[in-house]
Amino acid sequence: MKNRFALNLTGLVLIVAVASVALVAACGGGSSSDQPTTVSGSSETASSDAGILPPTATATPPGNEFPIVGQPERFLLEDLSLVGLDNWINSEPLNLEQLADENKLVLLDFWTYTCVNCIRTFPYLKAWHEAYAELGLVIIGVHSPEFEFEKILANVQAAVERYGIEYPVALDSDKETWDKYGNHFWPSKYLITVAPNGESSVVLRHFGEGGYQEFESTILAELDRLGHGTGDLWAVNPVGPERSDNAHTITRELYGGYSKNYLSDGLYAGQDAYYEAPDSIVDYVDDGTRRHGQFFLNGQWINSENAVVSGKTVESTSSEFAFEFFATSVNSVLSSSSETIEVVVEIDGEPVSSQQAGEDIHWNTDGESVLSIGDARLYQILELPEFGKHELVLKTNSEGLAVYTMTFGVNEFGP
Repeated sequence: MKNRFALNLTGLVLIVAVASVALVAACGGGSSSDQPTTVSGSSETASSDAGILPPTATATPPGNEFPIVGQPERFLLEDLSLVGLDNWINSEPLNLEQLADENKLVLLDFWTYTCVNCIRTFPYLKAWHEAYAELGLVIIGVHSPEFEFEKILANVQAAVERYGIEYPVALDSDKETWDKYGNHFWPSKYLITVAPNGESSVVLRHFGEGGYQEFESTILAELDRLGHGTGDLWAVNPVGPERSDNAHTITRELYGGYSKNYLSDGLYAGQDAYYEAPDSIVDYVDDGTRRHGQFFLNGQWINSENAVVSGKTVESTSSEFAFEFFATSVNSVLSSSSETIEVVVEIDGEPVSSQQAGEDIHWNTDGESVLSIGDARLYQILELPEFGKHELVLKTNSEGLAVYTMTFGVNEFGP
């Protein structure tokens, strides 16, 4: 008999590629479409003369205020099995064919632990797991990394514990399952069910945040159809944060590494010297120029492939990373090269107040608002009471601070 997690198709079946055109794009750019798809060395001084291109789609989905254009109408894959997984957390290895034989409904959630869009979906996934796991729903978080440090088992285990994830997590460190499913975005969700003919297929998929009510009602309908007795159950419908009043735009995700800056939709760095040579040590001078969607540097920095990294500083100087933004929240993927690094954070030239602070901000004895950067992860910097335009500056006197991304949100609360 054919694998029950295979589609009985004639000829070659191709995955329909995602054609995404967006006004903004980023893992931290907010929530995503509410429309799920139903399937049937330089060392010179740097100045600020670089131009800027309009933001376009990156490797993460746009926010729900800027829905994905061109959601694919069908998803056809001859074999839906998971491949190339190197570790499991919260579970022994799971097999989709065996789960089908057990009449289970499977939700695959492709995520990575530094993606703020993924983090915003956790309350819904955890609520569904708690409500429906005993009724036949199996959620598998397929962790497909964006950065090298996200391939480390201990780092993923720490993230699973930090975010209170109790459902099974599979490490797709070489992204073999990600590639097999033709993914382009974090997060991506696939609901896999057993049809009346015994074959299994994806009945619903969704990219990014949003679409929770439709996804949950489909979960209930499929569990009921599979005979798990959910006909009298009400949907959990977890309540998430609402979009902030007056949020009319959002700053695109900013990437520190040259692998993204040299792309046609890049130019995240606002100073020309950044682009003159990769892996270069540059002494930057921030002349105060600001352009929306770009960052500006002061002091010594190295433009590496995936991050911009602070260099040596002299007495009474610091390395600074500055930008303007429109948002209610600011988050950043940061790490340090050795011991914990203290980073001073200023908003509009002042310390971050307790009403503005994200959960990773604290204050030193001098009254400065600071981040203590150690492990490579997403740090929550700002959670503002109101949407607005501001300037944020990160300052450090330490060598080895790596800035991978800056991501933004427009919700009333949360990262």
